[in-house]
Amino acid sequence: MYNIIKTDVILKLVVALSIFSFIGCQKQTDEPTIQKDYATFMLDVDKLTLESANIRVRHNGPSDMVWVYMHTEDMESDAALLIREKVADQLELTEEILAERGQNKSLKVVNLQPKCHYRFICSAIDEVTGVPCGEVAELKFRTRRDPSVFERNDSWKISLGDRFVNNEDQMEYDNFICESDDEQTYVFLALKDSDFDHYYNRDLRALFEDYQSSFGFEEGSSKWKTVLSSGDITWPEQRLRSGDWIAYMVGIDTDGELSGMYQALEFNVKAETPTEEYKRWIGTWAVSNSDGFLFNIEIIPSESNMWYCLSGWESTNIFGFDTNDPALMPELFFDKATGKMFFVSQYLNTLTSGTDAIDFYFTGTFTYGSTYVLGDEVLNLRMAETIFVASDYTEAMIKSLDFVTSGMSFPIESICYMYYSGSQPSAISLAPPTIPLSMHKVE
Repeated sequence: MYNIIKTDVILKLVVALSIFSFIGCQKQTDEPTIQKDYATFMLDVDKLTLESANIRVRHNGPSDMVWVYMHTEDMESDAALLIREKVADQLELTEEILAERGQNKSLKVVNLQPKCHYRFICSAIDEVTGVPCGEVAELKFRTRRDPSVFERNDSWKISLGDRFVNNEDQMEYDNFICESDDEQTYVFLALKDSDFDHYYNRDLRALFEDYQSSFGFEEGSSKWKTVLSSGDITWPEQRLRSGDWIAYMVGIDTDGELSGMYQALEFNVKAETPTEEYKRWIGTWAVSNSDGFLFNIEIIPSESNMWYCLSGWESTNIFGFDTNDPALMPELFFDKATGKMFFVSQYLNTLTSGTDAIDFYFTGTFTYGSTYVLGDEVLNLRMAETIFVASDYTEAMIKSLDFVTSGMSFPIESICYMYYSGSQPSAISLAPPTIPLSMHKVE
Protein backbone atom coordinates (compact mmCIF):
# COMPACT_ATOMS: atom_id res chain seq x y z
CA MET A 1 0.00 0.00 0.00
CA TYR A 2 2.83 2.39 0.90
CA ASN A 3 6.45 2.38 -0.19
CA ILE A 4 8.90 2.68 2.70
CA ILE A 5 12.55 3.72 2.29
CA LYS A 6 14.74 3.12 5.37
CA THR A 7 18.30 4.09 6.17
CA ASP A 8 19.30 0.73 7.74
CA VAL A 9 18.61 -2.90 6.98
CA ILE A 10 14.85 -3.56 7.21
CA LEU A 11 13.34 -6.73 8.52
CA LYS A 12 9.90 -7.33 7.10
CA LEU A 13 7.48 -8.83 9.52
CA VAL A 14 7.61 -12.21 7.86
CA VAL A 15 11.38 -12.35 8.55
CA ALA A 16 11.00 -10.98 12.06
CA LEU A 17 8.35 -13.55 12.92
CA SER A 18 10.63 -16.40 11.73
CA ILE A 19 13.31 -15.11 14.11
CA PHE A 20 10.74 -14.98 16.89
CA SER A 21 9.76 -18.62 16.23
CA PHE A 22 13.40 -19.74 16.22
CA ILE A 23 14.10 -17.98 19.51
CA GLY A 24 10.93 -19.44 20.96
CA CYS A 25 12.11 -23.02 20.22
CA GLN A 26 15.33 -22.44 22.13
CA LYS A 27 13.64 -20.99 25.24
CA GLN A 28 11.12 -23.83 25.77
CA THR A 29 8.58 -21.30 27.12
CA ASP A 30 5.66 -19.26 25.89
CA GLU A 31 6.02 -16.56 28.53
CA PRO A 32 6.57 -13.08 27.03
CA THR A 33 10.17 -11.89 27.25
CA ILE A 34 9.24 -8.19 27.34
CA GLN A 35 7.46 -6.70 30.31
CA LYS A 36 4.77 -4.01 29.98
CA ASP A 37 6.27 -0.52 29.82
CA TYR A 38 9.50 -2.12 28.65
CA ALA A 39 10.39 0.84 26.44
CA THR A 40 9.19 4.38 25.86
CA PHE A 41 9.15 5.64 22.28
CA MET A 42 9.72 9.20 21.09
CA LEU A 43 8.49 10.07 17.59
CA ASP A 44 9.27 13.22 15.59
CA VAL A 45 8.75 14.40 12.03
CA ASP A 46 12.08 15.53 10.63
CA LYS A 47 10.75 16.67 7.27
CA LEU A 48 7.45 16.86 5.42
CA THR A 49 7.01 17.26 1.68
CA LEU A 50 4.14 16.82 -0.76
CA GLU A 51 4.39 13.03 -0.75
CA SER A 52 6.83 11.93 1.94
CA ALA A 53 7.66 12.20 5.61
CA ASN A 54 10.89 11.53 7.51
CA ILE A 55 9.99 9.97 10.87
CA ARG A 56 12.59 9.84 13.65
CA VAL A 57 11.97 6.90 16.02
CA ARG A 58 13.85 6.77 19.34
CA HIS A 59 13.32 4.58 22.40
CA ASN A 60 15.01 3.87 25.71
CA GLY A 61 15.06 0.07 25.40
CA PRO A 62 18.00 -2.15 24.36
CA SER A 63 19.66 -1.28 21.08
CA ASP A 64 18.82 -4.70 19.60
CA MET A 65 15.18 -4.61 20.68
CA VAL A 66 12.74 -5.51 17.91
CA TRP A 67 9.82 -3.14 17.35
CA VAL A 68 7.15 -2.93 14.69
CA TYR A 69 5.57 0.07 12.98
CA MET A 70 2.86 0.90 10.53
CA HIS A 71 1.71 3.92 8.58
CA THR A 72 -2.01 4.48 8.01
CA GLU A 73 -4.69 6.95 6.97
CA ASP A 74 -6.98 5.55 9.67
CA MET A 75 -7.27 8.51 12.07
CA GLU A 76 -10.04 7.14 14.30
CA SER A 77 -9.27 3.57 15.41
CA ASP A 78 -7.51 2.83 18.69
CA ALA A 79 -3.77 2.76 17.99
CA ALA A 80 -2.97 -0.31 20.09
CA LEU A 81 -5.86 -2.31 18.64
CA LEU A 82 -5.00 -1.24 15.10
CA ILE A 83 -1.38 -2.36 15.25
CA ARG A 84 -2.25 -5.65 17.00
CA GLU A 85 -4.82 -6.45 14.30
CA LYS A 86 -2.30 -5.75 11.54
CA VAL A 87 0.34 -7.96 13.20
CA ALA A 88 -2.22 -10.76 13.46
CA ASP A 89 -2.78 -10.62 9.69
CA GLN A 90 0.92 -11.42 9.24
CA LEU A 91 1.96 -12.22 5.67
CA GLU A 92 -0.96 -10.53 3.91
CA LEU A 93 -0.01 -7.08 5.22
CA THR A 94 3.76 -7.02 5.12
CA GLU A 95 3.58 -3.74 3.16
CA GLU A 96 1.74 -2.10 6.05
CA ILE A 97 3.44 -3.56 9.09
CA LEU A 98 7.23 -3.89 9.31
CA ALA A 99 9.82 -4.73 11.95
CA GLU A 100 13.00 -2.91 12.92
CA ARG A 101 15.85 -3.03 15.42
CA GLY A 102 17.67 -0.01 16.82
CA GLN A 103 17.25 2.84 19.29
CA ASN A 104 17.48 5.73 16.82
CA LYS A 105 16.06 5.24 13.34
CA SER A 106 15.11 7.62 10.56
CA LEU A 107 12.37 6.16 8.37
CA LYS A 108 11.23 7.81 5.15
CA VAL A 109 7.63 7.14 4.12
CA VAL A 110 6.90 7.97 0.46
CA ASN A 111 4.13 7.83 -2.14
CA LEU A 112 1.73 9.75 0.06
CA GLN A 113 -1.01 12.07 -1.14
CA PRO A 114 -0.52 15.86 -0.86
CA LYS A 115 -2.29 17.59 2.01
CA CYS A 116 -3.57 14.43 3.69
CA HIS A 117 -3.58 13.38 7.33
CA TYR A 118 -1.68 10.23 8.38
CA ARG A 119 -0.66 8.31 11.50
CA PHE A 120 2.61 6.61 12.30
CA ILE A 121 2.20 3.91 15.01
CA CYS A 122 4.87 1.72 16.60
CA SER A 123 5.33 -0.62 19.51
CA ALA A 124 7.86 -3.01 21.05
CA ILE A 125 7.19 -6.64 20.13
CA ASP A 126 7.70 -9.79 22.13
CA GLU A 127 10.31 -11.93 20.40
CA VAL A 128 8.66 -15.16 21.57
CA THR A 129 5.01 -14.54 20.79
CA GLY A 130 5.43 -11.89 18.09
CA VAL A 131 2.78 -9.80 19.84
CA PRO A 132 3.16 -6.01 20.39
CA CYS A 133 3.58 -5.21 24.07
CA GLY A 134 4.13 -2.18 26.24
CA GLU A 135 2.80 1.27 25.45
CA VAL A 136 1.97 2.02 21.81
CA ALA A 137 3.39 5.29 20.46
CA GLU A 138 1.79 7.26 17.66
CA LEU A 139 2.39 10.43 15.67
CA LYS A 140 -0.16 12.26 13.54
CA PHE A 141 0.96 14.49 10.70
CA ARG A 142 -0.21 16.01 7.44
CA THR A 143 1.68 16.19 4.17
CA ARG A 144 2.03 19.54 2.45
CA ARG A 145 -0.28 20.69 -0.33
CA ASP A 146 0.62 20.64 -4.01
CA PRO A 147 1.60 24.28 -4.73
CA SER A 148 0.75 23.94 -8.43
CA VAL A 149 -2.94 23.16 -7.84
CA PHE A 150 -5.60 25.68 -6.78
CA GLU A 151 -9.28 24.81 -6.68
CA ARG A 152 -12.43 26.85 -6.18
CA ASN A 153 -14.14 26.05 -2.91
CA ASP A 154 -17.86 25.69 -3.64
CA SER A 155 -18.57 26.13 0.07
CA TRP A 156 -17.41 29.75 -0.20
CA LYS A 157 -19.19 32.73 -1.73
CA ILE A 158 -18.33 36.43 -2.15
CA SER A 159 -20.82 39.22 -2.82
CA LEU A 160 -20.52 43.01 -2.96
CA GLY A 161 -22.60 44.99 -0.50
CA ASP A 162 -23.42 48.68 -0.28
CA ARG A 163 -20.90 51.51 -0.03
CA PHE A 164 -20.98 53.23 3.35
CA VAL A 165 -19.32 56.01 5.37
CA ASN A 166 -17.38 54.94 8.47
CA ASN A 167 -18.46 57.01 11.47
CA GLU A 168 -14.98 57.00 13.01
CA ASP A 169 -12.89 58.33 10.12
CA GLN A 170 -15.69 59.60 7.87
CA MET A 171 -14.11 57.67 4.99
CA GLU A 172 -16.10 55.77 2.37
CA TYR A 173 -15.82 51.98 2.25
CA ASP A 174 -17.00 49.24 -0.09
CA ASN A 175 -18.51 46.31 1.77
CA PHE A 176 -17.85 42.66 0.89
CA ILE A 177 -19.81 39.74 2.31
CA CYS A 178 -17.80 36.50 2.56
CA GLU A 179 -19.84 33.39 3.27
CA SER A 180 -18.46 29.97 4.21
CA ASP A 181 -20.22 26.68 4.93
CA ASP A 182 -17.09 24.95 6.22
CA GLU A 183 -14.48 25.56 8.92
CA GLN A 184 -11.62 26.34 6.53
CA THR A 185 -9.70 29.56 7.25
CA TYR A 186 -9.05 32.26 4.67
CA VAL A 187 -8.02 35.85 4.03
CA PHE A 188 -9.66 38.43 1.78
CA LEU A 189 -7.97 40.09 -1.20
CA ALA A 190 -9.27 42.59 -3.76
CA LEU A 191 -7.22 43.92 -6.68
CA LYS A 192 -7.81 45.59 -10.00
CA ASP A 193 -8.11 43.22 -12.90
CA SER A 194 -5.46 45.20 -14.80
CA ASP A 195 -2.98 44.74 -11.91
CA PHE A 196 -3.58 40.98 -11.90
CA ASP A 197 -2.80 41.00 -15.60
CA HIS A 198 0.19 43.37 -15.47
CA TYR A 199 2.00 42.21 -12.31
CA TYR A 200 1.08 38.52 -12.15
CA ASN A 201 0.29 37.57 -15.74
CA ARG A 202 -2.94 36.11 -14.37
CA ASP A 203 -1.01 33.47 -12.42
CA LEU A 204 -3.01 32.57 -9.30
CA ARG A 205 -0.07 30.90 -7.60
CA ALA A 206 2.15 33.98 -8.02
CA LEU A 207 -0.63 36.25 -6.74
CA PHE A 208 -1.50 34.14 -3.70
CA GLU A 209 2.11 33.51 -2.72
CA ASP A 210 2.89 37.23 -2.99
CA TYR A 211 -0.13 38.09 -0.84
CA GLN A 212 0.76 35.36 1.65
CA SER A 213 4.29 36.79 2.01
CA SER A 214 2.95 40.34 2.45
CA PHE A 215 1.81 39.46 6.00
CA GLY A 216 5.42 38.93 7.00
CA PHE A 217 4.73 35.81 9.11
CA GLU A 218 6.75 32.62 8.94
CA GLU A 219 4.89 29.39 8.22
CA GLY A 220 4.08 27.77 11.54
CA SER A 221 3.84 31.10 13.36
CA SER A 222 0.93 31.49 15.77
CA LYS A 223 0.47 35.04 14.40
CA TRP A 224 -1.40 33.62 11.42
CA LYS A 225 -4.38 32.93 13.66
CA THR A 226 -4.75 36.69 14.23
CA VAL A 227 -5.32 37.52 10.54
CA LEU A 228 -7.32 34.53 9.34
CA SER A 229 -11.11 34.34 9.12
CA SER A 230 -13.58 31.48 8.98
CA GLY A 231 -17.33 31.23 8.57
CA ASP A 232 -19.30 34.29 7.45
CA ILE A 233 -17.68 37.72 7.71
CA THR A 234 -18.22 41.23 6.39
CA TRP A 235 -15.04 42.75 5.00
CA PRO A 236 -14.82 46.54 4.44
CA GLU A 237 -12.33 47.90 1.90
CA GLN A 238 -11.59 51.62 1.66
CA ARG A 239 -13.53 52.89 -1.33
CA LEU A 240 -12.32 51.20 -4.51
CA ARG A 241 -11.49 53.13 -7.64
CA SER A 242 -13.63 52.75 -10.73
CA GLY A 243 -12.86 49.90 -13.12
CA ASP A 244 -12.84 46.10 -13.26
CA TRP A 245 -11.89 44.28 -10.05
CA ILE A 246 -11.47 40.76 -8.69
CA ALA A 247 -12.09 39.82 -5.04
CA TYR A 248 -10.70 36.58 -3.60
CA MET A 249 -11.16 34.45 -0.55
CA VAL A 250 -7.68 32.90 -0.32
CA GLY A 251 -7.43 29.73 1.77
CA ILE A 252 -4.58 29.85 4.31
CA ASP A 253 -4.30 27.34 7.14
CA THR A 254 -3.63 28.35 10.74
CA ASP A 255 0.02 27.42 10.23
CA GLY A 256 0.30 29.94 7.39
CA GLU A 257 0.33 27.48 4.49
CA LEU A 258 -1.79 28.11 1.41
CA SER A 259 -4.55 25.52 1.46
CA GLY A 260 -5.07 25.53 -2.32
CA MET A 261 -8.71 26.58 -1.89
CA TYR A 262 -10.08 29.90 -3.14
CA GLN A 263 -13.20 31.65 -4.32
CA ALA A 264 -13.42 34.67 -6.63
CA LEU A 265 -15.82 37.45 -7.58
CA GLU A 266 -15.34 39.59 -10.67
CA PHE A 267 -17.10 42.95 -10.54
CA ASN A 268 -17.04 46.49 -11.86
CA VAL A 269 -16.96 49.73 -9.89
CA LYS A 270 -18.72 52.55 -11.70
CA ALA A 271 -17.14 56.02 -11.72
CA GLU A 272 -19.06 58.60 -9.71
CA THR A 273 -20.32 61.83 -11.23
CA PRO A 274 -17.98 64.58 -9.95
CA THR A 275 -19.60 66.91 -7.43
CA GLU A 276 -19.25 70.70 -7.51
CA GLU A 277 -17.09 70.49 -4.37
CA TYR A 278 -14.72 68.10 -6.13
CA LYS A 279 -14.50 70.23 -9.29
CA ARG A 280 -13.55 73.39 -7.36
CA TRP A 281 -9.98 72.20 -6.91
CA ILE A 282 -9.43 71.31 -10.58
CA GLY A 283 -7.30 73.77 -12.59
CA THR A 284 -4.05 75.75 -12.46
CA TRP A 285 -2.92 77.34 -9.20
CA ALA A 286 -0.07 79.70 -8.33
CA VAL A 287 1.74 78.61 -5.16
CA SER A 288 3.48 81.22 -3.01
CA ASN A 289 4.91 81.79 0.45
CA SER A 290 5.53 84.94 2.48
CA ASP A 291 8.34 85.92 0.10
CA GLY A 292 6.18 85.71 -3.01
CA PHE A 293 5.44 83.47 -6.00
CA LEU A 294 7.14 80.05 -6.15
CA PHE A 295 5.64 77.96 -8.99
CA ASN A 296 2.43 76.97 -10.78
CA ILE A 297 0.79 73.63 -10.24
CA GLU A 298 -1.99 71.90 -12.14
CA ILE A 299 -4.61 69.80 -10.37
CA ILE A 300 -6.04 67.18 -12.73
CA PRO A 301 -9.04 64.85 -12.19
CA SER A 302 -8.03 61.28 -11.38
CA GLU A 303 -10.88 59.47 -9.55
CA SER A 304 -14.09 61.47 -9.27
CA ASN A 305 -14.84 62.65 -5.73
CA MET A 306 -11.72 60.92 -4.43
CA TRP A 307 -8.35 61.69 -6.07
CA TYR A 308 -6.55 64.28 -8.21
CA CYS A 309 -3.23 64.14 -10.04
CA LEU A 310 -0.70 66.87 -9.24
CA SER A 311 1.67 68.32 -11.85
CA GLY A 312 4.42 70.92 -11.47
CA TRP A 313 5.14 70.74 -7.73
CA GLU A 314 8.50 72.56 -7.17
CA SER A 315 9.65 71.96 -10.76
CA THR A 316 8.79 70.15 -13.96
CA ASN A 317 12.19 68.45 -13.75
CA ILE A 318 13.30 66.41 -10.73
CA PHE A 319 16.63 64.55 -10.88
CA GLY A 320 16.45 64.74 -14.68
CA PHE A 321 12.94 63.26 -14.88
CA ASP A 322 9.85 65.06 -16.15
CA THR A 323 7.30 65.42 -13.34
CA ASN A 324 4.59 66.11 -15.92
CA ASP A 325 4.96 62.47 -16.90
CA PRO A 326 1.98 60.57 -15.38
CA ALA A 327 4.49 58.04 -14.05
CA LEU A 328 5.76 60.68 -11.59
CA MET A 329 2.54 62.53 -10.81
CA PRO A 330 1.57 62.26 -7.14
CA GLU A 331 -2.08 62.17 -6.16
CA LEU A 332 -3.96 64.49 -3.84
CA PHE A 333 -6.85 63.11 -1.82
CA PHE A 334 -10.27 64.77 -1.79
CA ASP A 335 -12.24 64.37 1.44
CA LYS A 336 -15.86 64.19 0.36
CA ALA A 337 -17.13 64.86 3.88
CA THR A 338 -15.26 68.14 4.41
CA GLY A 339 -14.42 69.34 0.90
CA LYS A 340 -10.74 69.59 1.88
CA MET A 341 -7.85 68.38 -0.27
CA PHE A 342 -4.89 66.55 1.30
CA PHE A 343 -1.25 66.00 0.37
CA VAL A 344 -0.51 62.31 1.09
CA SER A 345 2.89 60.57 1.36
CA GLN A 346 3.16 57.90 -1.35
CA TYR A 347 5.35 55.72 -3.50
CA LEU A 348 5.23 56.96 -7.09
CA ASN A 349 7.16 54.65 -9.38
CA THR A 350 10.42 52.91 -10.13
CA LEU A 351 12.22 54.34 -13.17
CA THR A 352 15.59 53.48 -14.71
CA SER A 353 18.59 55.71 -15.33
CA GLY A 354 21.31 53.78 -17.11
CA THR A 355 21.75 50.62 -15.04
CA ASP A 356 20.17 52.08 -11.89
CA ALA A 357 16.59 51.44 -10.82
CA ILE A 358 15.35 54.54 -8.99
CA ASP A 359 12.41 54.48 -6.56
CA PHE A 360 10.51 57.77 -6.43
CA TYR A 361 8.42 58.97 -3.48
CA PHE A 362 6.32 62.05 -2.75
CA THR A 363 6.93 62.71 0.90
CA GLY A 364 7.52 65.25 3.69
CA THR A 365 10.17 66.49 6.09
CA PHE A 366 10.12 67.28 9.81
CA THR A 367 12.69 68.54 12.32
CA TYR A 368 13.90 66.86 15.47
CA GLY A 369 17.28 68.49 16.03
CA SER A 370 18.02 67.71 12.38
CA THR A 371 15.84 67.51 9.28
CA TYR A 372 14.33 64.09 8.62
CA VAL A 373 12.49 62.76 5.59
CA LEU A 374 9.49 60.44 5.77
CA GLY A 375 10.88 57.37 4.02
CA ASP A 376 9.23 54.37 2.43
CA GLU A 377 8.13 53.12 5.85
CA VAL A 378 5.70 56.05 6.22
CA LEU A 379 3.22 55.91 3.34
CA ASN A 380 -0.37 57.14 2.98
CA LEU A 381 0.14 59.74 5.71
CA ARG A 382 -1.87 62.93 5.38
CA MET A 383 0.96 65.46 5.48
CA ALA A 384 -0.94 68.70 4.83
CA GLU A 385 -4.51 69.86 4.29
CA THR A 386 -5.67 72.43 1.77
CA ILE A 387 -8.69 74.59 2.62
CA PHE A 388 -10.42 77.42 0.80
CA VAL A 389 -9.99 80.88 2.35
CA ALA A 390 -12.06 82.86 -0.18
CA SER A 391 -15.80 82.59 -0.71
CA ASP A 392 -15.35 82.40 -4.50
CA TYR A 393 -12.98 79.41 -4.12
CA THR A 394 -10.06 81.17 -5.79
CA GLU A 395 -7.81 81.39 -2.73
CA ALA A 396 -6.67 78.47 -0.59
CA MET A 397 -4.12 77.69 2.12
CA ILE A 398 -1.88 74.63 2.53
CA LYS A 399 -1.56 73.91 6.26
CA SER A 400 0.77 71.44 7.96
CA LEU A 401 -0.42 68.27 9.70
CA ASP A 402 1.52 66.23 12.26
CA PHE A 403 3.60 63.10 11.96
CA VAL A 404 3.19 61.12 15.19
CA THR A 405 5.75 58.54 16.34
CA SER A 406 6.73 57.09 19.72
CA GLY A 407 4.20 59.33 21.43
CA MET A 408 5.69 62.52 19.92
CA SER A 409 4.21 64.81 17.26
CA PHE A 410 6.24 66.57 14.59
CA PRO A 411 4.67 69.10 12.19
CA ILE A 412 5.40 68.38 8.53
CA GLU A 413 7.59 71.31 7.42
CA SER A 414 7.82 70.74 3.68
CA ILE A 415 6.59 68.44 0.94
CA CYS A 416 9.09 67.13 -1.57
CA TYR A 417 10.14 64.45 -4.01
CA MET A 418 12.56 61.80 -2.78
CA TYR A 419 14.39 59.11 -4.66
CA TYR A 420 16.53 56.15 -3.76
CA SER A 421 18.85 54.38 -6.15
CA GLY A 422 20.47 51.02 -5.56
CA SER A 423 23.91 52.52 -6.07
CA GLN A 424 23.28 55.93 -4.53
CA PRO A 425 21.99 57.26 -1.21
CA SER A 426 18.51 58.70 -1.01
CA ALA A 427 18.11 62.35 -1.99
CA ILE A 428 15.34 64.91 -1.71
CA SER A 429 14.56 67.68 -4.17
CA LEU A 430 16.44 70.93 -3.64
CA ALA A 431 15.03 73.52 -1.23
CA PRO A 432 11.42 72.26 -0.96
CA PRO A 433 9.08 75.09 0.07
CA THR A 434 8.22 75.38 3.75
CA ILE A 435 4.58 75.08 4.83
CA PRO A 436 2.28 77.05 5.19
CA LEU A 437 1.77 77.96 1.54
CA SER A 438 -0.83 79.99 -0.31
CA MET A 439 -2.63 79.00 -3.49
CA HIS A 440 -4.29 81.36 -5.99
CA LYS A 441 -6.51 80.05 -8.79
CA VAL A 442 -5.03 81.04 -12.16
CA GLU A 443 -7.61 79.35 -14.38
